[in-house]
Amino acid sequence: HGSFTLIYGPSGSGKSFFTADLAQHIATGQSWRARKTNQSLVVYVASEAGASILRRFIGWRDNRLGESSERIPLAVLTRGPNLILKQQVEELKIQLAYMQDEAKLPLGLVVFDTLSRSMPGGDENNAEDMTEVISAADYLRDSFKSATAFVHHSGKDVDRGARGHSSLFAAADAVLRIDDHVATLDKVRDGVAGERFPFSLMPVELGVDADGDPITTCLLDDAETMASPERIVKGLGKNQKPIFDALKTLVSETGSRSPGSSAIPAGVLTASFEALCSKMQPKHPGLKPWQVKKKVGEA
Repeated sequence: HGSFTLIYGPSGSGKSFFTADLAQHIATGQSWRARKTNQSLVVYVASEAGASILRRFIGWRDNRLGESSERIPLAVLTRGPNLILKQQVEELKIQLAYMQDEAKLPLGLVVFDTLSRSMPGGDENNAEDMTEVISAADYLRDSFKSATAFVHHSGKDVDRGARGHSSLFAAADAVLRIDDHVATLDKVRDGVAGERFPFSLMPVELGVDADGDPITTCLLDDAETMASPERIVKGLGKNQKPIFDALKTLVSETGSRSPGSSAIPAGVLTASFEALCSKMQPKHPGLKPWQVKKKVGEA
C-alpha cells in the first residue's frame, strides 16, 4: 500500500495477463508466488481492452475459484478517465469511494491499463503531461492509502525502457519489465532489483458463441503462481558467472555515467555490449568475434 508501480513491455508480451493475475490474487487474498497478500478491493481500469478484458477475469473466476457464492472484491471499469483532466480524476475518486463502501474492504490497488489510453490527447514524451498523469495516480493513492499501477508499452527496443518521458521511471516505486513471458524487477525502492518471474499462458475455454465457435482466453499457469521464490528466481549458471564478473570489472574500470532514460536512472555506471564482448574474447580464443557476441547474448 502507498506505492506506485510501472509494469511495461511490448505488445504481445503478456503484461496485461500478468497484471490481471496479480490483481486477482490480491482481491481474493491468495498468496502469489509464496508472497502473502492482504485481501482488499482491486479496481482494474481497462481503458485499452474495454469489455473484451472481462473474459480474462471470468476465466480466472470459473477455473480457479469454482462456483463460489462469495462476491469477489474486484471491479473492472471498461471505460476509464482521462488522467490529465482533474474533473475526471475527481469523478473517479467518488466512484472508487462508492465501490470501497460496497465492498466493505479498503481499496488496495487501482490498475490503469494502459497508460497511453488513460491520457488521450496527451503526449507521453511531454514532461508536463506525464507529470500531470503521475500526480493523478499519486492523488488517488494518497486519498485511499492504496497502491496504483500503470500498464504501459515499451518502445521498439524493450531494453531501452518504457515509452515516454523519463519522469515516469523516476516516480515509480517499483518497475516490472515484461518480455517474452518473463517479468523482471528492474527497480524497487528499498529493495534489490533483478528478480525474475517467468510465466506461461494456458488457454482455457469459456463456452461457445452464437455461431457455436469456442470462446477462449488465457490464464497464467497456476503451478507457477503457487511456486516458491527459490523455484522461480534464476541464479547465475556456469556460462553466466564469468560474463557477470567481466561486466563488473568493466564497469568499475571504464564505466561511463548514464545520462538517464526511462529504464536507467541518470548517473548509473554503464558499459556497452560491444565492450563486454571484447573483454570476453580472450576467454574464447577459438571463437570468432561474432560467435563470442552470440555466446554472450544467449547467456
